[in-house]
Amino acid sequence: MTNTPRSIRATVPMPYHAFDAHSGAHMLRTEAAWLDPFIGIDAFTMPQPFFGPHPHAGMSAVTVMLPEAEGGFINRDSLGDLSHITPGDLHWTQAGRGMMHEEVPSAPGQAARGLQVFVNLSAANKQAEPAAFHVSRDAMPKVSVDGSTVCVVAGEFAGQQSPIAHDARWLTRVNILDVTVPAGGALSIPVKPDDNAFFVIHSGAFSAPAQVITAQAAILFEADGDIAQLQAGEQTLRGVFFSGTPLKEPMYPKGPFMGNTAHDVAQYAMRFQRGEMGQLEASFKR
Repeated sequence: MTNTPRSIRATVPMPYHAFDAHSGAHMLRTEAAWLDPFIGIDAFTMPQPFFGPHPHAGMSAVTVMLPEAEGGFINRDSLGDLSHITPGDLHWTQAGRGMMHEEVPSAPGQAARGLQVFVNLSAANKQAEPAAFHVSRDAMPKVSVDGSTVCVVAGEFAGQQSPIAHDARWLTRVNILDVTVPAGGALSIPVKPDDNAFFVIHSGAFSAPAQVITAQAAILFEADGDIAQLQAGEQTLRGVFFSGTPLKEPMYPKGPFMGNTAHDVAQYAMRFQRGEMGQLEASFKR
């Protein structure tokens, strides 16, 4: 480690997309190579059910429920999982060759607020057996550094690992850190030299040279050092930090599927139509 700070590659706004009159998300979509192995991030607010049962394949759909959320989700999937995703929890749906799931607010009227994170699977893992992982907030390590706090949602930080990191079935190994930096404070996060790294602001302000960036936006770091520095402005900075080793493979997205080629996606679609991704009845009517 050289403790060389990374420069900022880009500040990317996260525009709001409404699902209905009450639900929507600020979405991070940018150059695929800058996020790889992540595909995109949706910072959602959902007080009422909206998305019924739907498939995924070739990727993972990950829910990071913010601890500030009023309510949570109930996750159901075609593997038989029934999980209550309470504020602060992680739920990781690793779809592999294909599965169905549904997430609905656990208490309609109480807004579930969090991040839906889409993570790619390598070509070698796109046909893996599907799996679901759940980590409660209480089980996540918490680390204090110079007044800042880091909750290790997935992966590791400062020698502490999230429980998901101990499961050999977890295929795309990344770091997801829930971070709080006090007003005027700074936090340095080690990043492997070749990894992509970015920070999604939830609240407060990120202080960068010649600018102050506020929610909802993402700070993308260059791969020119081994430290990502988070500098808070005049308010406490809250957000989620992401890093991971890029897969550097062709990406062919189509709806809920992520292949390397159009043929991959066509195969997923046929498997879904044949019912090979399982069955899941909706828990609500629209």
